Amino acid sequence: MSRMEALYPRLSARQDHPDGGSSLSMSIAPPCHSSESIQWKTMEDTDLQALMKRVELLLKYAEQLKGQNALLLAQEKSWREERAQLIEKNEIARQKVESMISRLKALEQDS
Repeated sequence: MSRMEALYPRLSARQDHPDGGSSLSMSIAPPCHSSESIQWKTMEDTDLQALMKRVELLLKYAEQLKGQNALLLAQEKSWREERAQLIEKNEIARQKVESMISRLKALEQDS
């Protein structure tokens, strides 16, 4: 027996129509007021509330992760730009050193 059937005993199942279709017949009676059904409802509400709290926590966590991700992406971009500048400076320094070595070799050959 499903939860719905336990809470609403007169909820009938799917019935086929002569025209080939089907429908749900909904003759719903108020839920039984036995201690078992009240306990079931309370347990269901508690489960739902716990689930809602977990979903809210997950949403907050997702927002935190989005913020952290944005910060990390900005830092990565900054570091990539800095790296490109350092590579360029290194290349300029290498060219200057090679130029000095060439001049020193030329001076050595002249003397």
